[in-house]
Amino acid sequence: MIRKNEQLLNFIMQLAEKPDVPGAIILRKLDAGTRLIHQGEANGNVYVIKSGVAKCLFTEESGKEYILAFLGEGETLGEIEAIRKLPTICSIEALTPLCVYKISNVQFLHFLETIPEFSRILLELMAIRLSDISLKGARQQLQPISELLPRLLSALEAQQIEFTKKDLSEYLGITLRSLNRALKEEK
Repeated sequence: MIRKNEQLLNFIMQLAEKPDVPGAIILRKLDAGTRLIHQGEANGNVYVIKSGVAKCLFTEESGKEYILAFLGEGETLGEIEAIRKLPTICSIEALTPLCVYKISNVQFLHFLETIPEFSRILLELMAIRLSDISLKGARQQLQPISELLPRLLSALEAQQIEFTKKDLSEYLGITLRSLNRALKEEK
């Protein structure tokens, strides 16, 4: 449910300690509820989560929000936009207090071009993300909420993080009313 990437986090932590990259990787702290990245805007940085949980959400033209993923330690934010040199695709909001490593897009691209291990780790992360999002979409189309909800609630309980009903409905791609009905039937 909450994606994590310990391998990338360890790599960035080690890279941040190297004397030849002073100031290239900066630690930044954010409060819960803070939007780090705003959909549709230019973003000059890539972030790697050191601690905390963020949600990646897409807002439709109608204003309806859809949560694509919950991201935890070692997950990257803004890397696709840095690589493609485009405005941000989604917004990123801190669900809990968040501590992130901030890397400028220029520095991030330099790391990609000059550090093969970094490129490999990032490529693997993106492949896993693509696979997970595809499976999530397929499940949500093929399985009724009555089957998805118990698994989701169980995963949340295991993660020991509380999410609002709004977050859950946006993650499942359903209305708050539909979620409340499903929760009532679940009991």
